[in-house]
Amino acid sequence: MTTEEPDEQPDAQPISPDDDMEGGELFPGPTRHLYIVRHGQYIHGGPPDYDGPLTELGQRQAAFVAARLASLPISVIHCSTLQRARETAAIIAQRFPGVETVHSPLLCECVASVPPLVEDYLEQHISAHELIEGPIQARAAWETYFQPPSPGATEDVSEIVVSSGNLIGYLVGQALGAPADAWIRCDIQHCGLTEITIKRTRGTLLLRHNDIGHLPPEMRTFV
Repeated sequence: MTTEEPDEQPDAQPISPDDDMEGGELFPGPTRHLYIVRHGQYIHGGPPDYDGPLTELGQRQAAFVAARLASLPISVIHCSTLQRARETAAIIAQRFPGVETVHSPLLCECVASVPPLVEDYLEQHISAHELIEGPIQARAAWETYFQPPSPGATEDVSEIVVSSGNLIGYLVGQALGAPADAWIRCDIQHCGLTEITIKRTRGTLLLRHNDIGHLPPEMRTFV
């Protein structure tokens, strides 16, 4: 897979673990930094998961977000098992030689809850099994990846998570303490960046969501 090397990153601000400016005295202890990326634009396939490969634009989007993240001390890349996410993660991983990419079905797209606003639509288009299993999967993803560093840890950790829009919306809502149905009111563009930090002494903090400063205007897409 070939990708375009970004010549410039319009409006892109450097990202650093030091972005968390809460202060050691108020919230002591190490921080987990999660950099959450929605996959790039892709060719939609058929049911059940409507998955497919990245488009040429999707590959370029992934290359640009990879450049945005390249200076970070990433220790692991977590990724869903869907093709669109795996290909996005592979492009990002080129910036982090030697860093392991770990795939998990917990990070696949799902219906994290059934909001009344779209209940009729979901029941007509999504199987009953998926509507039951989706909230279970979403909760498991939250409990698996959104934990503070271990009690004995002394250093910050920085990790990348590559997933899909609905699940990312749910995870952002959980970080804010919002109801599970809040995902329906939270959108994110292809290769948009979300950053959440977690401290044992403070809990979660949303630093940015759907940050697309690394993408030129003509590369910003939802579908």
